[in-house]
Amino acid sequence: MANTIMQGTTPTFVLTLPNTVDLTTAQNVYVTFEQGSQNSLTKKGEELVVYANQVEVYLSQKETLKFKEGEVFMQMNWTFNNGKRAATYKVKLDWDYNLLRKEVQ
Repeated sequence: MANTIMQGTTPTFVLTLPNTVDLTTAQNVYVTFEQGSQNSLTKKGEELVVYANQVEVYLSQKETLKFKEGEVFMQMNWTFNNGKRAATYKVKLDWDYNLLRKEVQ
């Protein structure tokens, strides 16, 4: 069950890029979670912890409860002051709805 996320939990994702990438010089960094065309969440700026070639993104209980059981895709995009833009491949996550207690704390 690799890449399975339990709905109603508070996961932290750590995205690591090759050492040749330095995200500390990026103008903008975004991490987007998307389920179909109607349900998406983008984290950016102070919502992320950005290191040279690594980004940490935290999701709250409320945020994970927005997604239904099934496939959710995650992708990171970043831009530089010179106009260059890059992105990672989409990562498929399996969202699991089997949490017995779903109340948001």
